[in-house]
Amino acid sequence: MILYIAMFFSRMVYDFTVYDSIDTGYTTPVYYSGEILAKTVNNYASLRMDTAPGGAQFVLDQKYERIANIVTKTANYDADMGRFDDALKKYRAVVQIENRRGLAGSRRAEFTIGVRPDNFDEMHATLSGIGKLTSTTTTTNDKTYEYRQMLAERDTLERRMAGYEELRKHGGTIPDLLQLEEKIIEVEAQIQQQKIGLGEYSDENAFCTINYTIYEGTEIGALRRAWNTLVWTTSTYLIIVAVLLFTAFAALLFAWCWSKFKKLLHDKPAPVEPYVPAQPEPYVSEQPESLDQEELDQTELYEQFENDEQ
Repeated sequence: MILYIAMFFSRMVYDFTVYDSIDTGYTTPVYYSGEILAKTVNNYASLRMDTAPGGAQFVLDQKYERIANIVTKTANYDADMGRFDDALKKYRAVVQIENRRGLAGSRRAEFTIGVRPDNFDEMHATLSGIGKLTSTTTTTNDKTYEYRQMLAERDTLERRMAGYEELRKHGGTIPDLLQLEEKIIEVEAQIQQQKIGLGEYSDENAFCTINYTIYEGTEIGALRRAWNTLVWTTSTYLIIVAVLLFTAFAALLFAWCWSKFKKLLHDKPAPVEPYVPAQPEPYVSEQPESLDQEELDQTELYEQFENDEQ
């Protein structure tokens, strides 16, 4: 009984200190699950720094990508979604991907949000304060090299386009002009593609990305925790008792078998005598062993008389 009470209170303390007060119905840790969708969104920001190496004024234009993943859970889903909408309006953020699912009591919403770099930290703190924070990560990647590489490719395409335009002015045969026109159309498509890519780096489209996920759960009260602890303690205690009983029975059975085995070793059977065949009985004559002297004499006389008659 003392063991049962100790197990109950130990489990109760463990439940309050380790397990969360909101149950979302997920047995595995809750993390952002919309990162695959977010890969289709490219948000970049710029950072300009004025430096003066060697006394000359120099402006460093850095392009970077900042992505934050925030996961929260709440027992007041509707109220906290209202706080989320207020944060979008306050920081003038743009929802670029939205995914809502589930029924009342187990709903989940995932958002990919574009926010201005100046408002990124404040909005990150606000969203982290909605509900109960489960996990958060922030990653910053430098994109200056990719940006400069795209600029160089655009300049190369524009120079090639200028060369094709110059060739078009000189005229030529119809097949040559048709071939030249195909090349011009191909280069124009590549230039347009480069302009779209470079437009993501412009100051007008400067955004940082926040991937936000919120889960709906139920509040776990003290009575529910006590019931869960009671169920766990009872089942675990019964398992321990069953194991101890089985161990005791196995030990007694082993002791009994060992005693029987030792008795067999000490109580040796009596040695078996070798088989000896029976000896034949000696022949015994019918003539008596001893006769009177008188009878012997009469017998001898009788035998002598018979011999004389013959």
